[in-house]
Amino acid sequence: MRASGVHQPIGYHMVLRLEDNRVIATTDAQRRTVARSVIEAAHDDRLTAFGLVDTHLHVENVEDWGRCGRLAQRIGTSVKQRLKLPVRFAPVYREPILGQSHLDRAFFYDLRQQDRHGVVTGPYHEASNLPDLLGLRTLGHPLNQHVRVLLPRVNRRRLLEILGLTDLPEDLPVDWSLLPAAAAAAACLPDLSGNRPEVMRARDAAVQAALADGLKPAMIAEILQLSTRWLRKARQRAAAPELVRAVRLQLVLRRLRVPGSNGI
Repeated sequence: MRASGVHQPIGYHMVLRLEDNRVIATTDAQRRTVARSVIEAAHDDRLTAFGLVDTHLHVENVEDWGRCGRLAQRIGTSVKQRLKLPVRFAPVYREPILGQSHLDRAFFYDLRQQDRHGVVTGPYHEASNLPDLLGLRTLGHPLNQHVRVLLPRVNRRRLLEILGLTDLPEDLPVDWSLLPAAAAAAACLPDLSGNRPEVMRARDAAVQAALADGLKPAMIAEILQLSTRWLRKARQRAAAPELVRAVRLQLVLRRLRVPGSNGI
């Protein structure tokens, strides 16, 4: 039901499900695809949080009824097309957010969806905007500004708690064999295949992150499956510092949160 105009909502908490309520994304690559779909669909909205659990996607958007409905439609269309889903999304559920404390609760509710439902298939929370808020991913950086302005009590400590961590120290030794997965996650890509501009930027950032840690070029080329010619060119190109940092932090995250440990 549309909320009365007497108490205008701050925004809406939305839930998207497929018509048959099947699992929406089953792999890390698919979860990143969902995240990219949401972030790109919300480029003109004040989206503050989203989180996918197995069968449904929660979204917190600080906009009016109509804009929230149009955002949900864009998200559903994009996810269905990109994942080639055989069924459509059901009509979106919209709950009005009627106060600042409700906005804060809904924000963390969306980011903690996996914990709430006991789902352990995405230990790095890639199907949410938590990685963007912690510097682990760069695609959703525009959303971070909405959180800073609209949810000023959100801080890094509270966000790290969702991962079960107290810190993400960038100088930890890491497993460089995980570099391709870390770079794909940092750039919100399914993988590093192809030569699209965003893939090349992710590879360049991976190369620069590894070089900064003292890895030999031959080892980097082997890990990333690059030719020596491609690697030589990548070394000469400038990589975005925030993406290089995100790659390093993804590797640290994989050092600190190993799938299969602590029940994950």
